[in-house]
Amino acid sequence: MFLLKKLECSQYSDLFTTGRLTMKLSAVTGLLLGSLMMSSPATAGWFDDLTSKKEVKPQVTQTQSSDLVGSVMSQLGLNQSQAEGGLGSLFSLAQSTLGSDDFGPIASAIPNMDSLLSAAPAIDSGSGISGLLSQAGDLGASLQGGAQIYDAFEKLGISKELAVPMIDIVKGYLDANAGNGTTDLLIKGLGAIL
Repeated sequence: MFLLKKLECSQYSDLFTTGRLTMKLSAVTGLLLGSLMMSSPATAGWFDDLTSKKEVKPQVTQTQSSDLVGSVMSQLGLNQSQAEGGLGSLFSLAQSTLGSDDFGPIASAIPNMDSLLSAAPAIDSGSGISGLLSQAGDLGASLQGGAQIYDAFEKLGISKELAVPMIDIVKGYLDANAGNGTTDLLIKGLGAIL
């Protein structure tokens, strides 16, 4: 038995001395190193990703505005551009009716008001219902605000029947998030369609 083990050991020592095992190990090592070098550019920054700190920016106002837009989207079945454009149209009418001083509390209560106002579609005063009413004198002037909303809703692909439910959502939002009297200002500003 001892002789057999000695024979086996001598076979292995022959491998080391002849270089066969050394050649096999160097070939395997070369393949491993080559594959590691080829894959390293894809993951070169992995350590940086682990140690870097991402800057967290507060999104409170965006979230609150998104809450209002999200409520309009979910409750009325509208997409984001329709909800933002519809809200912007309503706020634009309220702003033009109330003036900047009275509209201030509403604008302060609704985050990102400027982006909502800019989302309202441009309405040609000579076209649609608002164009007809602009030619009707004083009576037409009092109804023109509502007609502009309906024209804007039509451009956005929103049914005009959704104007009042959208206003109700905004009133609920203002009741929950704004000071006393802000909802009353909105109702006053949107009197042409209420």
